[in-house]
Amino acid sequence: MKSIDLIVNFILIVGILLNIFVLFGLIRLKNKKLPQKILIIFWVFVFVNILHSYSALHNLRWFNRTTFIFEDGSRFIVAPLIFLYFKSLFLNHTSFIKKNSIHFIAFLLYFLVYTIPRFVNILTDPDIFRHLYQIYKYVNIALVKDLFFIGYCMLTLQLFYRIKKTMKHNYSDIKEKDFSWLQIFLLSMTVVILIDLILTLSEIFFNYSSFRDGFITLIFLIIAMIILGYNGLKQSTIFLPYFLLKKQETNSNYDVSKFTESSDELKVKIKGVLEDNKMYLNPDLNLRILAEKANLSERQLSAFLNNEMRVSFYDLINFYRVTEAKRRLLSRDYDKFTMEGIGYSCGFKSRSSFFKIFKKETGVSPSAYKKQ
Repeated sequence: MKSIDLIVNFILIVGILLNIFVLFGLIRLKNKKLPQKILIIFWVFVFVNILHSYSALHNLRWFNRTTFIFEDGSRFIVAPLIFLYFKSLFLNHTSFIKKNSIHFIAFLLYFLVYTIPRFVNILTDPDIFRHLYQIYKYVNIALVKDLFFIGYCMLTLQLFYRIKKTMKHNYSDIKEKDFSWLQIFLLSMTVVILIDLILTLSEIFFNYSSFRDGFITLIFLIIAMIILGYNGLKQSTIFLPYFLLKKQETNSNYDVSKFTESSDELKVKIKGVLEDNKMYLNPDLNLRILAEKANLSERQLSAFLNNEMRVSFYDLINFYRVTEAKRRLLSRDYDKFTMEGIGYSCGFKSRSSFFKIFKKETGVSPSAYKKQ
């Protein structure tokens, strides 16, 4: 075996072991939620892909043919699974799979029209399904797979940025709701497919083809899997109200008359609820909790903050937290507190978020403010 084959073989074995480890961890989870169930299906398909490549490298003919059935159209289901995994982390509703079943149509059509007929042709002589010759003549399957996957990556990225933008309208602290690893994973997957697309285009336009170059994509895929495997096991769901993902009401269609109180009365009411109870000191404060205290719906409160007070929920609560932090920094009652301690006592969940938000509001760090 050549040195390059030894390297590829080592990476494939690492991928297999990693896959078994993550699958074992996911299956062992008690009270598995929908995101974990989607991940299990996702990892099974990735596992089959790695096994298929391993059998191809070692010329394991019958094992290669067996895994081919599930590997051939895997990109048509892996890409939608990534999208649905993202979606299931942030949206909570019944019949989730049923309402999103449209995303599996491409895989089912490909499986019935192409995978099964091709598998039968491999096993028979002469070929039974002749329509495949027309597909070979007019369609580059590898290119279709790459473009399909890239399309879903773009769709998932779009969903990610919409969710990232709306987090501030629902949470007062998003450090603990951090899901930046999802962006890294998604960008990693996009890079994987772009590399494969470059190889496919090289084959189309320059007649360049190498059996071992196909393993390059798999190597990058395994790297992306490490990111997903490490973080996916511990990622909790972060449900957002549906209306936050829709376009926020603008002044043109926002109607303050829908409220039983005037705009000024609502402002005083919200201010009173926050200041009298000092709710902003609760690090887990979110839009729903404040809305209940103010006897408003989440939609009403969000619309009022955006249109009347011109502030996001996140910025409003952290303004109060910084104001309280400024008071405590100058109070002798808190002389024995560390900077981090004062931040925690004011509702911030981490030192980094306290320093970052405080400096944004005041222009200086907490320690510099105290010295001044």
